[in-house]
Amino acid sequence: MTFHQNPASAFIFGTIILLPITALAHPKLVRSNPAENAKIEAPQSVSVWFSEKIQPVFNKIEVIDAKGAHFEAGKPAIDSADGTLMHVRVKQLRPGSYSVRWRASGADSHAMQGSFSFQVLP
Repeated sequence: MTFHQNPASAFIFGTIILLPITALAHPKLVRSNPAENAKIEAPQSVSVWFSEKIQPVFNKIEVIDAKGAHFEAGKPAIDSADGTLMHVRVKQLRPGSYSVRWRASGADSHAMQGSFSFQVLP
């Protein structure tokens, strides 16, 4: 008997094949504001959007200048209307280069991390 003759077998087989892919999904950075390598006026906050909803544990956004000083003004928050959006307010940024380091936990609570840079213009 083939899958064409037994639709239930085809469904079960397809489900078994797809389960590991779903279980291994982790949040990936989709976009940010400021964008990677942007040259902008000083922002008041940094926002990052992910490929899935973010869990409220093990998350961070750090905004760091070239000397290693931190400019976050509080802890990062997950947007109540968009669970894929995390943001943090920042202190007044002076002209120069800044690195953003982020960590986000998805549905399986596995934390993913990454970084990007932007530049504040004079």
